[in-house]
Amino acid sequence: MSSAASSPNVPLVPPLIAMLRRSLDAGGDARAIWLEAARLLHPVDDCAIPQLTMALLGAGRTDDAVELAGLYDALAPTSPAAAFNHGYALQYAGRHADAISPYRRVLAVAPAWPSLKNNLAVAVRMTGGDAAEELALLEGAAADAPSAPDAWINLVIARLRGCDLPGALDASAKALALAPDSPLALNNAAMAYKEAQRWDDAARVAARASERDPDNASHRFNLALIHLARGDYAAGWPAHEVRWSGAPELRGKLPALPGPRWRGEPLAGKTLLVWGEQGMGDLLQFARFVPALAERVHREGGRLEWNSFPQMGDLLVRSLGAHVDGYRAGGGVAELQPFDYEIPLMSVPWMLGLGDALLGDTVPYLRADDAALGGWRERFAASAPVGAAPLRVGLAWTGSLTHQRNPFRRVGLDRYAAAFGGVGGVTFHSLQPGASADVEAARAAGFPIVDETAELRTFDDTAAYVGALDLVVSVCTSVAHLSGALGRPTWVLLDVNPHWVWQLERRDSPWYPSATLYRQRAFARWEPVMEEAARDLREWAQRAR
Repeated sequence: MSSAASSPNVPLVPPLIAMLRRSLDAGGDARAIWLEAARLLHPVDDCAIPQLTMALLGAGRTDDAVELAGLYDALAPTSPAAAFNHGYALQYAGRHADAISPYRRVLAVAPAWPSLKNNLAVAVRMTGGDAAEELALLEGAAADAPSAPDAWINLVIARLRGCDLPGALDASAKALALAPDSPLALNNAAMAYKEAQRWDDAARVAARASERDPDNASHRFNLALIHLARGDYAAGWPAHEVRWSGAPELRGKLPALPGPRWRGEPLAGKTLLVWGEQGMGDLLQFARFVPALAERVHREGGRLEWNSFPQMGDLLVRSLGAHVDGYRAGGGVAELQPFDYEIPLMSVPWMLGLGDALLGDTVPYLRADDAALGGWRERFAASAPVGAAPLRVGLAWTGSLTHQRNPFRRVGLDRYAAAFGGVGGVTFHSLQPGASADVEAARAAGFPIVDETAELRTFDDTAAYVGALDLVVSVCTSVAHLSGALGRPTWVLLDVNPHWVWQLERRDSPWYPSATLYRQRAFARWEPVMEEAARDLREWAQRAR
């Protein structure tokens, strides 16, 4: 058959698929007849069908490729080539969950099939499967084909997830040696270098990844985070705009609002809508910029509307509502206030050209309800032992369980108990909602902790509670941002590759002047961090007696 006849662009593909479908539906001699008819259009075997599948995928005819591969897999159920081709087509189409079954069939009969273990590992990861299985598959893939770069590239991330930083760095070195210009190898190397605190190397390879694949939003987002972590806002803010397509947790979630994005157009007689985005901590952190935005809007003769999250309660409207012309929490797109332009809250410092000049000067910018704050202080005083005024320390030990970096950020109440259990003159309070099981386990192990989180239904409630405490000790989560924004003493426990807001190496925070940062010095090592925090807490408690 000529090369033109095998091209996926000629009309043979639809009739070929139709004949294979008829063959699959038929039985006995009829199946053989339909197969023979199909072979008159195109060879039907373990070599030709995968080649045609790849050609269809390359031509953007993904649906045809998936159907063709699936039909041949069904017609040749014992063929590992057919099953692998089917899994590959499904995975190429983004159907990772569907790809797992045909891949597993190949694994059972031909475990060394080229690219099989690597591709199956990716499918397992993309579907939230067992990380241990993913790692084992990739280790096997690298052992089967040590000169193939793909397994090494993916092993970087898998080993990091398993807290094996030396192994991740080794995989990165092998990947870059085999594929020095691969954008994914470069990007994953940046991930490993960040955990190793090799920030210059991370910035260098992340920039190369973006140069090699400028259309890849994930690589550009990784570079943006490095800029921001280093306090380079001039480069970081504009680069951070790619977050809606580059951050895995945000991809595809940019709301379709009935108005254009504000790009600096004159606002005289116009209404600008600023809206909360991402998580609660992000909202609390960036709310500080609303007064500066309002000043710009009002100076130009416009109006500013603010839409936020209902979980805030009255906290934001009490603290910052006087700066805006209208405030609303929650509701869908159809319920938004009329507006001419819109801007997500985390884009405000970029649009206003802000660096770090306003950061510390704005704190505290949140204010708790006076009556609620006074009520907690009275309750705390009434529960204190006669003649004693213990330090009251709030604890938060984990962030969102679904956040991809929470396994690295979380400390766990058990570590607090081990480090702080012997510190006298302190009463500990839970600031971790929904963690009653952790609290009960800690109490059973001999670590007393007050848990009144059932009464903290909104961030406004929590703000009053935090305001009545002497200190908050927290991992990187919304409580840390809340306490810092209130100007309360806050100790933040950070892993080696923290959220960019905490920057690098420094003990203080330009975003929250009342915060003290306790940093890991080595990947996944919390013990020195907890020892340092316990020593400082013990000294504070002794001074307070």
